[in-house]
Amino acid sequence: MDRFLATFKLTYINKVKTKSFLIFTGLVVLLILVAANANKIIDFFDDGPDEIGVATTNSDIYKVIKEQGDHINNDAKFTRVSSADLKKQIRSEKLNMGYVITEENNKLTAKILSKDSVDQEDKQNLETVLTTIQTQMTAAQLNLSQAELKELQSKSKVESEMVSTNKDDTKLSEAQKSFNIIVVYAGLMLMFFIIINYASQIAMEIATEKTSRVIEMIITSVSPITHILAKITGVIAVALTQIAIFVLVGILAFFAFDMSEMLQGFEVKPNELTLQIVIVGIINLIIGILSYVILAAILGSITSRIEDINQALMPMTLISMIAFYVSLYSVMNNDTLLTKITSFIPLFSPFVMFVRAASPEVQLWEIVVSIVLAIIVTIILLWIAIKSYKDSVLSFDKSAATAMKKVFGKR
Repeated sequence: MDRFLATFKLTYINKVKTKSFLIFTGLVVLLILVAANANKIIDFFDDGPDEIGVATTNSDIYKVIKEQGDHINNDAKFTRVSSADLKKQIRSEKLNMGYVITEENNKLTAKILSKDSVDQEDKQNLETVLTTIQTQMTAAQLNLSQAELKELQSKSKVESEMVSTNKDDTKLSEAQKSFNIIVVYAGLMLMFFIIINYASQIAMEIATEKTSRVIEMIITSVSPITHILAKITGVIAVALTQIAIFVLVGILAFFAFDMSEMLQGFEVKPNELTLQIVIVGIINLIIGILSYVILAAILGSITSRIEDINQALMPMTLISMIAFYVSLYSVMNNDTLLTKITSFIPLFSPFVMFVRAASPEVQLWEIVVSIVLAIIVTIILLWIAIKSYKDSVLSFDKSAATAMKKVFGKR
């Protein structure tokens, strides 16, 4: 036990002191803090509300536009100017934009002036407001009462209902769904980089020890099984330490910078399904780290030359890339057959089931079965890792196939 702890401690301390650990952790922490203060950063660089000039000969039209300004641009101040001065003030940047509104036979036409290209939404918003004004002018000319005008403008009512096997699905608003999608995308990116990073590290370290013949001195004092288990445990502990730092910083940032208010400003908000996503994500992240790190240890132990390590890791890299891209595809298509099948396949499931957890359609038994299957395969991989390391630690066969035959007793 003392030798296990000594190897574990050495591995852990060496890993947390590396530049890659410190730089990556620092960058992610910085990104979390920046995201927590996104609204303050945007406000800092914001020049304030847009100044929009309105050129019209009809004071009533200007008055209505100013009253309904929120329907055109909810962050703008409207000023009445003459047509002659409008272009001058836009060129001198006193105004951000200008509306030239003309009236002829109760028909309103408008031209938007701007130094930049005009957004299509701005055109539609102004058109909607002017159409309302024009309708009221026509109604006044025809001596229609407000009740008659209201009846004339009434629209047919169209409702929609989502048919779902899970009643909770209809309870989620678009803002809540948007927040869940953001959490899933951020979690996938973090999961992929952490898993690939630590899996590559342990494979490289084991292969380096073999090729430099350092392992010959190590196993004289520590048994191969104790050594490989301490190595794997040490690397996993480093990964969990990094995750704990991110979670702690995220929680502190949420409460310290009042992120709930910021989320409301961005029209996204957490919900009861978010807790399921976070819990399933953390469990799958741990399982993913375990399975890929152990798989990388197997590939590293059967590699006899450090030059061949990238080639040896190719199968693992390919599997992780396929799992990552399937999960990205599944974010917007989480009910496809491909998504459902891969969410139960170990090495794929840590990524894909995390995505499916964002859907109210997924059942609890599906999550449990996926996790259990992944744990079973992880245990099998650990058994293979111990056996392969024990049997091939002093083997320098150039062929990986030959090394694997020795592992499974085929000489």
